[in-house]
Amino acid sequence: MTGTSRPRRFSWIAAPMVWWALHFVAVYSLQGLVCARGWSQPAGIAGITGLTLVAWAVVAWSGVHGRRVLDAAADDPRGTRFAARLVVWLSVLSAVAIAFTVLPVLLLPPCR
Repeated sequence: MTGTSRPRRFSWIAAPMVWWALHFVAVYSLQGLVCARGWSQPAGIAGITGLTLVAWAVVAWSGVHGRRVLDAAADDPRGTRFAARLVVWLSVLSAVAIAFTVLPVLLLPPCR
């Protein structure tokens, strides 16, 4: 990530939160479709679980990548260490947000 342009660095920093937002929209849209269209509840739960696992995997990859960049940029004065540290913490925050997004869908009775 050293020597990258500002737009690319911004998209790298924003990626974990974007994935959380996409997960939020996808999970609640799928839940609404399951209820409105009368689709199978177990299939809806399986789809939501799959979406959650994919979102967690992408956010975890982003955090691991940020940690590797943080370790590699020990003496970089251009703000790469700050951006990498920010990506790591936003990845953790996004993983927690994904968990809190999916909990009501999985724990509360659907379609009521």
